[in-house]
Amino acid sequence: MIALAPTVRRALARLPRRGVVAGGVGALVASVAIVLVSPLSLAGGERAQQGAAIFAADLAAYRAAPPDLRSASLVAAATAGYEDRAFFRRPRCVPPLSPSGLIRAVVRNLRGIPQGGSTIPQQLAKLYLRTGRRAGVLDKVEEAMFATWLVRQAAPEEVAGLYLNLSAGTSMGTVRRPADGLYRLSLALFGLPLRRLSREDQLVLGASPRGVQWLRVHPAISARRIAATREWLISQDLWDASVRSYLDDFDVDSSAAFRFVEGWTERVASGEAATADLDLVAAIDRFRDGLSETLQAQFPGTAVRAAFAALGSDGSVLARSGAESALMAVNYGSVAKLEALDLAVEAFGPAAVRDLMLPPGGCVRWIWSTKDLRRSHPSRYCPTDVAPATRPMALDEAVARSINSLTARHAMLLPALLAQRRPDLLRQMVAEVSARERASLDSPADRALAGDLLAQLGGALPPEAIAPELSYSAAGVALFRYLRDRRELAGLPADRLPEDPTSLLGNSSRATAEQIGAYLHRKLFANDGTCALSDTGALLALRRREGTLRWLAQRWPKLVFSGKTGSSPHDDSAVAAVGLCLDARPVVLVSVLRPLQAPLPDGLQGSLLLRGIDGYLRELARLDRKPASALLPTWAEQDAQLAVEARP
Repeated sequence: MIALAPTVRRALARLPRRGVVAGGVGALVASVAIVLVSPLSLAGGERAQQGAAIFAADLAAYRAAPPDLRSASLVAAATAGYEDRAFFRRPRCVPPLSPSGLIRAVVRNLRGIPQGGSTIPQQLAKLYLRTGRRAGVLDKVEEAMFATWLVRQAAPEEVAGLYLNLSAGTSMGTVRRPADGLYRLSLALFGLPLRRLSREDQLVLGASPRGVQWLRVHPAISARRIAATREWLISQDLWDASVRSYLDDFDVDSSAAFRFVEGWTERVASGEAATADLDLVAAIDRFRDGLSETLQAQFPGTAVRAAFAALGSDGSVLARSGAESALMAVNYGSVAKLEALDLAVEAFGPAAVRDLMLPPGGCVRWIWSTKDLRRSHPSRYCPTDVAPATRPMALDEAVARSINSLTARHAMLLPALLAQRRPDLLRQMVAEVSARERASLDSPADRALAGDLLAQLGGALPPEAIAPELSYSAAGVALFRYLRDRRELAGLPADRLPEDPTSLLGNSSRATAEQIGAYLHRKLFANDGTCALSDTGALLALRRREGTLRWLAQRWPKLVFSGKTGSSPHDDSAVAAVGLCLDARPVVLVSVLRPLQAPLPDGLQGSLLLRGIDGYLRELARLDRKPASALLPTWAEQDAQLAVEARP
């Protein structure tokens, strides 16, 4: 070959230069013509032919499937926003490549940010040609040729639909499902079929080709991608920004949004196995019906966005109404009062909590306003109640009935009680406040207020004898921070709480339905794998007929359950949660709502959501999944029996 080189050079030298150029141009034109006319011939021989045959079969199956089973228009548009924004307007005669995407991918990869530059047709081509090995340059050229061929065989909507269905199956690790993979993934993520998805659900689902596991592992990147794609959909007039969305005010928690619903595991979502948990999903329609009927009857014209979820142990999602249960944050209101009760039960035991009765009396003055304002207008800083107490009440009843003033008074007694009975726990709590801050909060008035609290416990002390950590303001600040940390440790976010203990009970922070349900599951149940209630859960269960759950208790008189409702008119939200037993396992049913237009109507409280939960429970009973009573601790069973015997 080396010996022939001079001969070849002399032969080329004898050719006219114009002829060489013309030959090169002719070869280039011929290659472009082949690419444009018959790209499949350049796409890899036998492997490309096999891929083309599979593609043809998949396309036939896709076209034969019902439209609402195979795709959803906004999901496809959202996927284009994530992956290939020129997809729907690119001419089919042009190779589906994105030079700008390739350049951007190279730059980001050089910066250490992994990103591909493939378009949707190229991504689909990979699913037909790649066999798991690392792709080389020639492989990418073959995939580009195959992508050029396949965009001429199907409409853009069909190409996007096949890409979504096949990618969905890959996300769940299941067999190829070209016609209903996206439908199955919709069930796996939301427990809802494609046709029932809200626009927010479809926005989330459109990100799925990236891979559900990848999206869960990279929550920050996922959240940015979702936000950017929504802005792009708005610019394309595919998302009406004038209609408020729960995504407007809150960051997307993509790690929660891309969690599978328990029971819709990879196998179940692929259709390879059945599960009774499907009933938990199917019954959600009755929740919606029950809530809608009540809203129409009592609050006509009020449009709300509601979310529902059923939570199992460790926060596993057994059923959800859609992405809003994982993404729509609401003010959790008086649910936060549960933490003060739980601390008291943990420190002193349930019997001592029930024995500590406080008269209605005057309200607890809020202590964190400026001292001058507090002296001149003390009543301005008193908590107000919809239904103030009219008789002495224990802490568990005050929490069950959401009596704010008495709950606050009981809570403010906790530092003094801890000083008497659990000094070890008091030391742990006051460590939240430095000595310097404690000194700045102290005053003769604060010590006098602390003396009044101690006097209620039979331990009157002169102001000068009050320990610095028990001074009213310092003790209140320490308690506030301690309760906040306990809630966060149990999974209830408190990051939106201001560093201002006027929110002593935590009523001003927000969480999603699933976060609230998981938190209550940890607080209401014993967490021993059974349906046994914790002592805190049992106290609320014994009060279910007189507290905010009383409407549901009247509907289910023999059912033992625990829970809490709450509403926050100033923040336009309401919440209700019930802990009971389903199929011998502890489950919390939780629902939240926000009105589409503020404010929350007068009288629309968390207890209204119990109408929807009642409809859900009755549907489960119709499906032979009748809910069962939660199990009371021994001491609570005895109390319940005495209460029954005492009835006239």
